[in-house]
Amino acid sequence: GAKSNDEVVDPFFLVCSSACWNGICLAAMDITKNHTTRKVHSDVGMRVADYPTIQDYVGECLIDTNASRSYVYLAAKALDDLTNNCDWSAHTEIAHLPRTGILNWLWQVKFFSSKTVTHVVDKMLHACGGTGYKPALGIERLLRDGKAGWVMGPTNEVLRQFVGKSALLGFEVLDYWNQSVNQRVLSNELKKMSKEEKAAFATKLLAEAQA
Repeated sequence: GAKSNDEVVDPFFLVCSSACWNGICLAAMDITKNHTTRKVHSDVGMRVADYPTIQDYVGECLIDTNASRSYVYLAAKALDDLTNNCDWSAHTEIAHLPRTGILNWLWQVKFFSSKTVTHVVDKMLHACGGTGYKPALGIERLLRDGKAGWVMGPTNEVLRQFVGKSALLGFEVLDYWNQSVNQRVLSNELKKMSKEEKAAFATKLLAEAQA
């Protein structure tokens, strides 16, 4: 299960969902452009799009979104290169796991795109002002959809720890499927036990081992 998830489920989910978050960013900016170039403040004779603050919002969001799109493209290209354009005929052995080798990078793609969409839809709501809360404009729907990226598993909090731990201690230490015994923690906990507690624990372990 772990191997099929790491080789098939996660690579496609992480890349394709990241592409969705980028699409939400683009959609939010399209709506904002349409609204702010038409909405006029007649008292000053300026469209909302004429304000430098609004231009700053859109400029930053466009730059961030294009960076995220490029990241997703690079990840998809890497997957194609590793699998001869998604040729499944090579998967005759369970040990053949080309996509799994770049899972760490795919986590980063998901983190970056979902972080970006959270920022972009928030800024586009600011740019559209109070009108952004009206369902008819469409921003509030994109705001809700964009927020989903952050909390969809693996959540961004989890991914930060995965990437940081593997960068500092090595990918093999990560154990994100919880299959390796943490000997350091185990030894530390055993030191806290009295002789009687250790004896009782040893008896319990022996009984389980013989069951």
